Amino acid sequence: MTKYISNIVRIFKTDVGDPQQLLIDEFNGMPTDAPGILTFTLSAPNPGGPVSFTSRVFDDPSGLDKYMAAVQNSSDERKKQVADINAKCVSVRFRIVRVIKEGKYVGANPPTIMVRNFIRPKRGYLDEVTSMLTSTIENAPDDRTSPTLTLSTTGQQGLLTLSGLNESLAAAEETYERFQSAQGEPARKRMSDITEGSVRVPFFILGNTIEM
Repeated sequence: MTKYISNIVRIFKTDVGDPQQLLIDEFNGMPTDAPGILTFTLSAPNPGGPVSFTSRVFDDPSGLDKYMAAVQNSSDERKKQVADINAKCVSVRFRIVRVIKEGKYVGANPPTIMVRNFIRPKRGYLDEVTSMLTSTIENAPDDRTSPTLTLSTTGQQGLLTLSGLNESLAAAEETYERFQSAQGEPARKRMSDITEGSVRVPFFILGNTIEM
């Protein structure tokens, strides 16, 4: 069964203070029992302030429909809570991605960092890039963390994202180096030739209800 992930992507203004507690309160009160993760970064390359992803995981598209219905029918208090957060943003977008290959987390402690690598294949090479990344994930040792590969179904069409959970920033760098090494030099060269480029962004995990 194909899983889907909804992402509320917020880019905050630079002069609104620290919105992290507001995001945590909103995440904990969302009208859904779907597992999710809340992430926050100051490292995104876009103009503006901090960026947050409020993400929920659904087993199939019908879960998205139920979630959207619950949002539309939420209480006035809940709607005001969301509106107050959105007023602090320069951009708020609702995005959906489809899970192509699910990764895994292997760690002695709960993860504190999620690293997202946004990859845009060149026109006509989406299938090849997807196949190469999927193969690398499948070949990861059982005792190693591997990222989840997703494909956008809204917004930027054809955008692939590798999302990996890590105990720390140091662990994230080690995982990245292993992933690069696993591809090998010819594969890295080929990946460079058939992609427009990639952006790698570390996010701090503010909330997480996904079973590890």
